[in-house]
Amino acid sequence: MSTRVNKHGSAGRKLRVAVNHVEFTKYSEREIIQYDIELQPEGTEFKKLPPPELMRSVFDQCMRIHRASRLGNTHMVYDARKIAYAPRRVCGPTETLRLEVSHSEAGRASKYIVQIREAAVIDPSSVTRFIRGDAGTEMADIQPALTAMDLAIGSVAHQDMVGFGRSFFTRAQSMPTSGGLELWRGFSLSVRPGMERLFLNVNTAVTAMYMPGSLLNALLAV
Repeated sequence: MSTRVNKHGSAGRKLRVAVNHVEFTKYSEREIIQYDIELQPEGTEFKKLPPPELMRSVFDQCMRIHRASRLGNTHMVYDARKIAYAPRRVCGPTETLRLEVSHSEAGRASKYIVQIREAAVIDPSSVTRFIRGDAGTEMADIQPALTAMDLAIGSVAHQDMVGFGRSFFTRAQSMPTSGGLELWRGFSLSVRPGMERLFLNVNTAVTAMYMPGSLLNALLAV
């Protein structure tokens, strides 16, 4: 039977290991407010949920218009569906904040109503206790905090890249392929807990996108 080694890193030879994650040196433990977002055309409803790009564009326009006057200069990150997060309250816990916004799409202006309701309060310090291994945290649900962090980091990538969920792509260094398509390079991001550390996991990714240009030429290439 081998003897258990209690002191790590005292035997053998050192090796350099390449990993696909970056360690968080610090992160805020202030509470995160989760909001339910209802975004609809003024006076009617969507028959089906629009593409995320439209939802995000309308929400971003709403933030630009109302952030200073109605939101107390609070920045919010939005999943382009029904959830947003903020570092502090923008309305009372039982209130509904109703915002109007005009948004232009393909040269046509439309009015939308964005309703914001508080859904939950998330405590990021639960992540710290979990990765530290504090007693009683073995079954703690830290996923809400990790999801909020994922979305906050992804919101930065969305400014310059095309995003699908937690994956982001750019046309830089794209490669043409068959059927009027080309391959875009990118990466996927996810916040992961480790032993006494929190990591941002980064994986390379590739997706197929339609080549820009004439639709007729694209159909002829298929």
